[in-house]
Amino acid sequence: MHGQAATGMRWDTDRRQDVVRLRGRANQSRRQRLFARSPLCVTCEVAGRVTLATIADHVIPLAEGGKDDESNLAPVCAACHLVKVQAEAARGLRRNR
Repeated sequence: MHGQAATGMRWDTDRRQDVVRLRGRANQSRRQRLFARSPLCVTCEVAGRVTLATIADHVIPLAEGGKDDESNLAPVCAACHLVKVQAEAARGLRRNR
């Protein structure tokens, strides 16, 4: 159901070591620019909902070859992000078998 949070998620199980991630103030500035341009969750908008975005999501996951730059970021809410990362985790498990 939309809006439910999960517990016990591990976000670091499928990270690529060769991707340099933007961190610190530079990452905060990038997030601020993203949310200033697009304050609403893009996934909710497609579904006809209006929800404030709180997460800068990598459209193409870093683990699947995505870049850590602004062109690969989309604003999403926590609920939509959870659904997306669960699907990504399932793909990761199949990929690592």
